[in-house]
Amino acid sequence: MSKHNTRILAIDPGIRYTGIAFFDGERLIYQGVCVIKGELPNERLAYGRKTILRLIKDLRPQVLVVEKAFFANNRRSALLNVFVDEITSIGKRKGLRVISYAPTTVRKFICGDGWADKRTLSEVIVSKYPELKVYLTQDRAWKERYHQNMFDAVALGLMALSTGYEET
Repeated sequence: MSKHNTRILAIDPGIRYTGIAFFDGERLIYQGVCVIKGELPNERLAYGRKTILRLIKDLRPQVLVVEKAFFANNRRSALLNVFVDEITSIGKRKGLRVISYAPTTVRKFICGDGWADKRTLSEVIVSKYPELKVYLTQDRAWKERYHQNMFDAVALGLMALSTGYEET
């Protein structure tokens, strides 16, 4: 697969906010955050599934990159793990090349430090894509946290591009 013409959909899954980045080759075409709606866990999963299916249908990626969920013993992380598994299985069912990276692996690759904070990761991304600077400097802390999901998705896509779509 040549990275010059491969369409990549990168997803930073969250049960409230899911970061999305879409690359056509090395060009970042779209980036954003999807708000996952629903009060009950099954409503959130259903909305999340529908969102992922729509993105795949509309963008027609060849590669799907998903951030691995970390494990913790609480209801929120259990729901996130289910969502990550569903995204992965949707991608495979749709015939996409599915790649997963751990957050620390992505940060080490992008920032040189697996324990870099989200702000540092965002600054490195902005150095590559200056047009994203508007999302970095927000007037409210919650807006910065909200956009961190998008920056994480862009980082996932960059890592996939740089590693030739191999898991590390």
